[in-house]
Amino acid sequence: MASRWRAVEPSGRNGGIFFVAGMLLGSACGLVVGSALGFELRPERMRAIRKVIRRVMGERNDEPRFDLMV
Repeated sequence: MASRWRAVEPSGRNGGIFFVAGMLLGSACGLVVGSALGFELRPERMRAIRKVIRRVMGERNDEPRFDLMV
């Protein structure tokens, strides 16, 4: 069984093909995940996420700013 699996040299042609295939696969997955997140994270949701993060971190800024109401 050991003779069936050959060692692949990283500097050989097969190593380069595996590297390029991995790079293309990783880029495609990143593009798909990034597009899905960009589509789902609308400005309203981003504001809500930031508000939750601020509350979790302890920063309370719920008071109205009267200087902006003029």
